[in-house]
Amino acid sequence: MENKAHALAAGLFTLLLTAALIAAAFWLRGEPIAQDNYVLYTRGSVSGLNAQAPVRYRGVEVGKVESIAFDADDLRTIVVGISVREGTPLTQAVYAQLAAQGITGLSYVHLDDDGKSAALRNPADPQHRRIELRPSFIDRMSGSGEELVTRITELTRRMDAWLSEENRQQAVKTLAALETAARGITAVSESVQASVKPAPELARQASVTLRNADLLMADLRALANTLGDRTQVLERVTASAERIGASVEKLSMAGTALSAAAGRETIPKLNQLLVELSRSSRSLERLIDDVSLNPSSLVFGRVSPAPGPGEPGFTHGAPR
Repeated sequence: MENKAHALAAGLFTLLLTAALIAAAFWLRGEPIAQDNYVLYTRGSVSGLNAQAPVRYRGVEVGKVESIAFDADDLRTIVVGISVREGTPLTQAVYAQLAAQGITGLSYVHLDDDGKSAALRNPADPQHRRIELRPSFIDRMSGSGEELVTRITELTRRMDAWLSEENRQQAVKTLAALETAARGITAVSESVQASVKPAPELARQASVTLRNADLLMADLRALANTLGDRTQVLERVTASAERIGASVEKLSMAGTALSAAAGRETIPKLNQLLVELSRSSRSLERLIDDVSLNPSSLVFGRVSPAPGPGEPGFTHGAPR
């Protein structure tokens, strides 16, 4: 009986302790908080990230990591499911990075905003639920470490080539040539200084030359003005010559017209007048001959000539 009593007491104590623990857990948990689910995607590494790792937005803890898996549509992509407290103002410009938790080697999700957009994300929209997980600064450094080592190796090889014995001797020769060139430049500088001494006299002569050039320019301007006046006079003479030429052309046209008229009318009439004058001259010549032979014809008129043979009244041997 005593053993049964101890067993019953132990069982009741266990039940009461369990009930107390459950009540304490509910009390400590409090009311459930609504969560929004998002998906982070990356093709990089997520080393140090585990499930239940915290999610912080600009330093404020807003959720935790729910799952880590490969994307079924693209096996090269890793998707990280996170739950974020409902009402967290995640904009469309939010991106994610992994940050280290002290020296533990573990990582947490750090959400940040690049300020490109102020519009809030809608957790119900599949496009808005996907957030890019960008490589952190350490990841970028480790990713470019091999390239950096390659460049350092190439730089070292080139430096070895530059510092070879042949290049060193060439550098010594170059320095010697530069020294010789410097001495030559010094000699040239001294020669230039010696040449500069007569410069004031040259400057004075140049000043005189410039004054003479100014006088010459003044004379040239006066000559140009005179030529301008002469040009105006020549232009007026040319205009007068053009007018005279036009008048001569008109006179020539009038002479041509007069010549044509004379050829058509005056010359035929003049020819007719000359013919009539010739006829009159012959008649006058006959009249003069008749008066010379018989002057009395001017008083008694012209005497009819004696009849010739065969004419009526002809007498043989009669005077004619």
